[in-house]
Amino acid sequence: MPSAWLLARTPDTALRLTGGLMGRAARVLSLVGASLPSTLKLFTEPNTHILAQTFNTAAPLRYGDYVAKISVAPLSTSVKELRLQQVRRDAGPDAQRDMVVDFFRSNSAEYEVRAQLCTDPDKMPIEDAKVPWPESDSPYIRVATITFPVQNADSPQRRAYADDVLSFNPWRSLADHRPLGSINRLKNEVYKASSRFRHEKNKVSEIEPTDIAQLPD
Repeated sequence: MPSAWLLARTPDTALRLTGGLMGRAARVLSLVGASLPSTLKLFTEPNTHILAQTFNTAAPLRYGDYVAKISVAPLSTSVKELRLQQVRRDAGPDAQRDMVVDFFRSNSAEYEVRAQLCTDPDKMPIEDAKVPWPESDSPYIRVATITFPVQNADSPQRRAYADDVLSFNPWRSLADHRPLGSINRLKNEVYKASSRFRHEKNKVSEIEPTDIAQLPD
């Protein structure tokens, strides 16, 4: 997409100035019944605490005998209240990380995991991740709860472990939850290549922890 190509090549300093411009552009477009592309709309949203945000899978995945998209949304009051907490303009490049660490020093958090089942393959295509699935036809249903306890959410040791040792791939899942669609098949190859390159450069072996106790303090 042209907008994605442009964003990938825009310096960080320019991106920080984009929000106001996109907001004004959105207001002008609304006067003629138009709107910004979805990839640019994010710049019109207030820069709020990341723990208060809802995250959704853009592409679907297998959900046992069904196909679904997954959403993780704030559940506990502790994180819902963060929706009003905006990031200060002078907070620095690690603002979100610092805010998360500060929060978990004295707070726990709960999130609900929700599934949106594919009920109409014509309205809810599997191969085209750009098409939003209408919640009027298939609302999200809570299927699980994630609880994060009070903790030290960051340390130099944990940061190095995550950056240099771990690898991340949406295909590392149960067969019943395997990713679907063309964009996920592409991501499978990209993530594997990225992990290979990173571990070779760091001169470390890939290690997948089997217990949370293996994470460094």
